[in-house]
Amino acid sequence: MRHIPNILTVLRILATPVILNRIWVRDLDTALVLFFLSGMTDTIDGTLARRYGWSSKIGAIIDPIADKTLLVSVFIALFLRSFIPFWLVAIVIGRDILILAAAGVLKLKGRLTEFPPSVFGKISTLVQLLTAGSILLRWPLDPSPFFYATALMAFLSFAHYAYQIWRKLN
Repeated sequence: MRHIPNILTVLRILATPVILNRIWVRDLDTALVLFFLSGMTDTIDGTLARRYGWSSKIGAIIDPIADKTLLVSVFIALFLRSFIPFWLVAIVIGRDILILAAAGVLKLKGRLTEFPPSVFGKISTLVQLLTAGSILLRWPLDPSPFFYATALMAFLSFAHYAYQIWRKLN
């Protein structure tokens, strides 16, 4: 039973290429259902791991990788199929790359033992999920408010992480 969270995470990883294929062939209804179910597995695996103490080192590593792989891949696929603008993909991916690079530098300097997600990071991820979901749902007709909300939250979460990193360095 204690492996259920990791199994759900692996299922999310395995679902990602299928979701991307469905976006590519413009089967947005199937992509939406799979994307929603993948999001649910993330919620369920985290809840189970915390509630029953079923967390593991491998789960702590693969869960955020599964999350980022799904979101970044979906954003790229949506851009390649002209559903979202390039600037939005660049902001989302650029934020992640900069945060990972800074965390890597801290790790190399021995000033990072853990790097927990911030509240702003979680909100940013939620807004990204809502943006991708709204595109797959084809609602609203003008999704630009979702685009701007995603960009704003990516910036705010990056600024918060940058502040945390700066504090660790000083």
